[in-house]
Amino acid sequence: MSSIKVKMTGHEYRYDIFQILVLFFKKDDISFICEDESLDANVISSLDKIAGKASCIMKYQGKQVEKHIYVDMSNKRKIKNGLKISLLECIEEFGYDKVPWGILIGIRPTKIIHEYIEEGLDDDAIISKFMSEYRVRLDKAQLALEVARNEAPFLRVHPNSVSMYIHIPFCPSKCIYCSFSSIPVYKNEELIEHYLLALFDEIDAAFRSIKSKGLFVDTLYIGGGTPSVLSCRDLDRLLSKISQNYDLKSLNEFTIECGRPDSIDKDKLNIIKNYGCTRICINPQTMNEETLKTIGRNHTTKDIVEKFYAAREIGFDDINMDIIMGLPGEDERHVEKTMKSLKEISPDSITIHTMAYKRASILLEKGTFKKNNLAESMYEIAVKHVREMGMHPYYMYRQKNMVSPLENVGYCFKNKECIYNIQMIAENITIVALGAGSVTKLVYPKEKRIERVANLRDIKEYIERKDEMIEKKRNAIEMI
Repeated sequence: MSSIKVKMTGHEYRYDIFQILVLFFKKDDISFICEDESLDANVISSLDKIAGKASCIMKYQGKQVEKHIYVDMSNKRKIKNGLKISLLECIEEFGYDKVPWGILIGIRPTKIIHEYIEEGLDDDAIISKFMSEYRVRLDKAQLALEVARNEAPFLRVHPNSVSMYIHIPFCPSKCIYCSFSSIPVYKNEELIEHYLLALFDEIDAAFRSIKSKGLFVDTLYIGGGTPSVLSCRDLDRLLSKISQNYDLKSLNEFTIECGRPDSIDKDKLNIIKNYGCTRICINPQTMNEETLKTIGRNHTTKDIVEKFYAAREIGFDDINMDIIMGLPGEDERHVEKTMKSLKEISPDSITIHTMAYKRASILLEKGTFKKNNLAESMYEIAVKHVREMGMHPYYMYRQKNMVSPLENVGYCFKNKECIYNIQMIAENITIVALGAGSVTKLVYPKEKRIERVANLRDIKEYIERKDEMIEKKRNAIEMI
């Protein structure tokens, strides 16, 4: 079939229908036609509000399939789920493989699990309900429950606490899969000074607002980009500025995302350690030389190992490493090599990502997006190894446009969980975010409401208009 024409009747949940279709078909092949158009549709998704019935009719390969789901018309989530399930069941009738996460589109599966826990359901009932309501596969339902149980102790936060994220939007070079608000440092060295001065003003203002409300900072995460790409002088200036405003050693957790090993040296690691940083990330993504070149990384696997041991020598006892499944040109053999290499050095946590094609990435701009049928088997190999190491899953999220509809999961040894990561995904605490492209999330638990205050993404605009963002954030924090 060259195209999928979709007609909707009785509802306007186009986004939800589209998100199910792109699990099986190319997005450019999917089009929506108006309800009153005479064109034949391959998919007709309908909602009968009187009968309380979500239906789908699908015409494909010379046959027609119909599916009907009765829904609670007073519950918007159940209406959307019914429409998605009827479509998913139609597609599966044509021989397509069942997708691991069923109709679940959202990036935070454990939020649903926690709702079930609050209902008082036991583990068996939680798994059964999750599989029934979202058509999630058994192993994924079990994983979501395990993560929810492991993260639960970290979700209890003091009502006067907030966490903080500081963004450094510079990297040694841009990886081909990256869409974060970051730019190669060698092209923009003159911007760094102006950026830091603007950021310092925002840091001062944010801490004034936090203190005036009687709040305290629970965790601090400095990410990017690659924060360690800053010179020793600038890294010291940044950490000194933060420490002038707040006692860094009083933090429950302090993470700096060193990320790229070609941005780290012993001097920088010592500076970071001296300011009380408790956790760093050194992210190889892969331990295969050819892939590192392909994805735009100008370092070797030897560099990764050397920088890891240098950090250990300086005293870092909580080091995370990220890896990505489904990188261009990789298969199961490459994952085996990566995992065996990581087993030898034994980081404290390993975050397993599934490759995702992001909107502003070089890969997507080149039009090289394609599904990877090996990604799931590669993922299973990585999980097998981290389990053998004695690690457990402690946080999880999903993304759109993955090469396979899987998930990203952080695994760690006992007591090496990243509290900030859990908080960020759970959205259970206000996170004050500073720097270009960062998004502050103000959490109002009693109202079950989250308000977002976004900083400008463009670095030059951020510098020029920092006062606007400082004022917006001050007003927002005042409302906590």
